Amino acid sequence: MRLVLDTNVLVSAILSPNSISAKILNWGEDNGVILYSAVTLTEVLSVLGRSKFSKYIDHNDIDGLSIRIKTVWLSVEILNQVQLCRDPKDDKFIDLVLNGNATHLITGDNDLLVLHPIQNTLVLNPRTFWNEIILRD
Repeated sequence: MRLVLDTNVLVSAILSPNSISAKILNWGEDNGVILYSAVTLTEVLSVLGRSKFSKYIDHNDIDGLSIRIKTVWLSVEILNQVQLCRDPKDDKFIDLVLNGNATHLITGDNDLLVLHPIQNTLVLNPRTFWNEIILRD
């Protein structure tokens, strides 16, 4: 499986290590391929660096996450961009899905969920994806 995790799923995974999102992150790193682009990496690091998260994660942890992503995940160069989402800020995830041939986009964002499927890519919320994985294993 080739997975794209949107920023909210990844932030939830990092801040709540027992969450479904964290289980998906760990499962994806162990059993699949998690995709990222320069733009999606920049966004997640920027979000985690916000002052409201400083009591949950420090800059060393954010640096460690950046290294983890760059060494464990697969970097995808975005050669083709689209404008499909009703929220243009979310098109970066669709770009990643399409350029990286993702099988799944995991998101809690309704602006992305309503696009299910995007070509051959399933767009699922974390709970639905996790239930699918549990049923398969």
